[in-house]
Formats: sequence, C-alpha cells, structure tokens
Amino acid sequence: MTSTPRVLAAAIALGLSALVLPAAVPSAVRAAPAAQTGEGVGVVRGIDVKAHSLTLQHGPIAALGWPGMTMSFKVKPALSLSGLKLGQTVDFTLELVGGSAQVTRLRPR
Repeated sequence: MTSTPRVLAAAIALGLSALVLPAAVPSAVRAAPAAQTGEGVGVVRGIDVKAHSLTLQHGPIAALGWPGMTMSFKVKPALSLSGLKLGQTVDFTLELVGGSAQVTRLRPR
C-alpha cells in the first residue's frame, strides 16, 4: 500500500515534465514559421521616407489570397525609395510573416 502514493507521485511528475519540456527546447531548435511570399504590380500612392514605407494600390496577389486593394507596407531597409514617384507603376515582392507584410523587392516599370 505504501507504493501506491510513490507510483502516483512519479506519474504526476512525469506528466508535468512532459508539459514543461517543449518550452525548454531552445528557440534555435524550434521551427520558425515559414514566410509566405507573393508578387504584385501596383501604383505608388504614398512614399514615407522617414518610416521607410510605401502605400501601394495593387491588383490581386494570388499567392497570398489577397484581392486588389490600397495598403501601406514597410520596405526592407536595404531597398532604396529614391527615384520613386507618386503615380509610378512598380513590380514588387511581399514577404508575409506572422501577419505582417514587408516589401522585399521593388522595381519600377
């Protein structure tokens, strides 16, 4: 009869350790969510050099399941906004991670 509490305690300890182990796995080992990318064509409707962002009126982006719309996007820091003009048509690539989209490629037409 004295072994029952020990067995029960061991079972509880094992169960609790199973709940704790996933959090103890280093973040480098856990898989990062895969980024989705999509390509589009849009018209520059706004340029914010200070925030390094663009407002684009774009057509549908099938790879992301997005309809055409006008939206502001952060632009990858390595990309230059100089030379862009309001009303200019551009080809662009978006990278979507965790619900946030960023322009990672930008080419004026």
